[in-house]
Amino acid sequence: MADWSRPHYRPSPASRPALFYLVFGEAPASDELNISRVRHHVDAIEPEVQVSRHPRDADPAWFDGWLSSAIGTEIPLVFGRDRAPAVYDAKHVTAVRGVFEDPESLAYLRNTIGVVSAVAEASDAVAILDAHALAWWRPQDWRRQLVETSEFRVEEQVSIAVTDDPRFRPGIWTHTRGMRKFGRPELQIKHLPGAYDVNNPAIRNSGTLINGLANYLAGGAVIEDGQTMRLESFDSTIVFFESPDASETARHFNNAVLEVCDIDPNTGISGEGVPHVLGRMNAS
Repeated sequence: MADWSRPHYRPSPASRPALFYLVFGEAPASDELNISRVRHHVDAIEPEVQVSRHPRDADPAWFDGWLSSAIGTEIPLVFGRDRAPAVYDAKHVTAVRGVFEDPESLAYLRNTIGVVSAVAEASDAVAILDAHALAWWRPQDWRRQLVETSEFRVEEQVSIAVTDDPRFRPGIWTHTRGMRKFGRPELQIKHLPGAYDVNNPAIRNSGTLINGLANYLAGGAVIEDGQTMRLESFDSTIVFFESPDASETARHFNNAVLEVCDIDPNTGISGEGVPHVLGRMNAS
């Protein structure tokens, strides 16, 4: 099997990775899942993983909440308008979830992804939702990108959202979703300059920066409040500040949050956002 190690692992006893997936489709014909080591790349059934089945009519409010909330509005964009009705009209959902002690490898994630794939096959799935990353998957894409390839790529596990939120102006807000899957805090950058547009280089470069940091944390690294990091590639230094648990931002994520700022090379003082790093990234 492909390497799903955590090369930067440091024990973090307070960290407990959590996984939560929802598979929408039909009720499986059997309670037994046909899980294959070869087909699903599962080398062990994690004892922490729980599989539960939920018909729509058992709790319509809970069921419909996933489809009618803000994340539900993404369904036509992911599945297309011709296939979206099948997702909205699903009669059954199977939940796959688990909470783990901070492990030295990502085998728990790979094995759970395989279980989700087996559930999708058994339930003739029309959609899979990664509830922590708030990311929808078409079942065929899930199998091709996550199971058949069987390589860890952080961009397939963690979503990066860009928000033009009035609460964080001036500027645009970029942040992750899904770092709970690794027992690590979310990452955010505030006060990005420029237009709320896909062609804005500040948005693109902030996403590249956050993606690299997310990969580092997913690999087992631990970053603490006030810690600095030197980015030699961009001749810059960044600093991380933990958002208070009671803050509105922390509640938004349902997770701890680290804000990424850079340090002014002329004064040695941190400011808001990462203007100096972005300038270096643009120059390179």
